[in-house]
Amino acid sequence: MPRFPWLFGPALSLCLIPVAGLAQTPPDCVKPFSRADRTICSSADLRVAAEDLATLLRDTLGNTPAEGRNAIERAQKAFLTERDGTCADKSTIPACRALYETRAADLAAQNAVAQKKLAAVVAGIPKDAKSAAAALQRHSGALAKAWLVYLYQSGTVTVPDKDAMVRRLVDEIVNQDLPKDPYLLEEMTNLGDVASAPLGTGLLFLRHVLSTTEMDAPCFLFTKHGQPAFEAFGAFWGNARDETPGLCSPPSSVFDLAEWKAVATHMDPAIEPALVERGSIRHGYERQFEVDDLQASMVPSTLLEAPMSVEAKKMAEQRGRAVAAFRSWNDFEAWPEREYRATVSALPAAITATSRLYREKFKLNPETADQAAKAAADRFIAGRLGLIMPDD
Repeated sequence: MPRFPWLFGPALSLCLIPVAGLAQTPPDCVKPFSRADRTICSSADLRVAAEDLATLLRDTLGNTPAEGRNAIERAQKAFLTERDGTCADKSTIPACRALYETRAADLAAQNAVAQKKLAAVVAGIPKDAKSAAAALQRHSGALAKAWLVYLYQSGTVTVPDKDAMVRRLVDEIVNQDLPKDPYLLEEMTNLGDVASAPLGTGLLFLRHVLSTTEMDAPCFLFTKHGQPAFEAFGAFWGNARDETPGLCSPPSSVFDLAEWKAVATHMDPAIEPALVERGSIRHGYERQFEVDDLQASMVPSTLLEAPMSVEAKKMAEQRGRAVAAFRSWNDFEAWPEREYRATVSALPAAITATSRLYREKFKLNPETADQAAKAAADRFIAGRLGLIMPDD
């Protein structure tokens, strides 16, 4: 049953070319058809290899524009012919496995190149969004479709029947194009009707799709959309899933200022062991460190904006508690008093240097620059202190 029942109705025309169905499914091990199928089905490793290769083939074809797919399809046909001869019986399992590994390595290399080319298309969105959309329409994979969802849903590119177009793309991505990851698919389904949702929901949808690829979130998302983008790409899972997608690197980081490094010198000795003790949860903290750095370094004025999503409001409340705890810190077993006092002494210089940077680089007026610098300090302190504070 499709996850988006409101899609049923008159067929929607979409200028996307479907991916060819060339051996994109592993052998049916309930009724294996050929000798090679029976060999693959007799080995757990080969079954996994066949499934992984099918996924990799689908992604490579989907990330390759229509005019480039013939070569991939010809290579796949040649592989299948060689596979049928190599995987003739159980005695050939090692050779069959090696053949699958070679084909997977070839496809992975092609997919990486295809994704880099797609990233170049996406990088052109701020300059010419319509041309980028036209290029993306020549692809049929989840990555290109997710960027089209972003362009249409955000209004960056205008198309007829926008809502219907977005809904069709979302349905194809969720039900056909993504890995069968139940947790990810559940969260994407929980987003509801992306077409009519706020921008933040569309950005979160994009974030989820990017997390299944090698593409980073480009900087223009944050400079253009500000707070909704920082919230969408912040800590979401609270575990290792927060390692993806990668985030763009700002031209320079405000926290690389010598004054902030002085503050970090007195905090890091307590923070680093806490990160290890947190296990996989540490990835959520590290993700938020990255986003706070990006926000303070690229669009500092957004540090003064009220949180928008429910999750961001909860995080702001937690940050407020951590800042309050910092001002009256007395747990000197977790953080030695000497280091705490040194941090308190070093902090004003870091705030002053940050305010000066905000005035000079971002042309903020003195009052706003001071407020944003203090908000950046709250992010820096609260994000780290939360690691060594007792859980609520």
